[in-house]
Amino acid sequence: MIAFIKNSTLDSIKKKLFILYLLNVTDIIFTLLLLQTGYFAEVNILMVNAVKSPFASFMLKIILPALLLYYLYRKICISDTSQLRAANIGINISLTLYTLVNLSHLVWTALLPVFMRMNY
Repeated sequence: MIAFIKNSTLDSIKKKLFILYLLNVTDIIFTLLLLQTGYFAEVNILMVNAVKSPFASFMLKIILPALLLYYLYRKICISDTSQLRAANIGINISLTLYTLVNLSHLVWTALLPVFMRMNY
């Protein structure tokens, strides 16, 4: 795992970008599902209004990131070794943050029965 994190080859970065995209998609899925319970609110000020519309959520969290990550990948393809290392650091930071966000969603999902029992 440590080797994968440190690896800044183009192939490794491509895999990390794919994982980042999957974490982004699971973030919006978890967010929308948790919001539907009525026990949770969106805390990301950039997404508060977007989550009110499934279409806006889809565009902002699935289509736009796919396009941006593809653009980033195309730019990374023509990068030198030092640029690949810098990109790898930024991508690893993003992966860490999105992993924490998804873990938080998992914790809230696990705690959902507790919240539901408190209402009875």
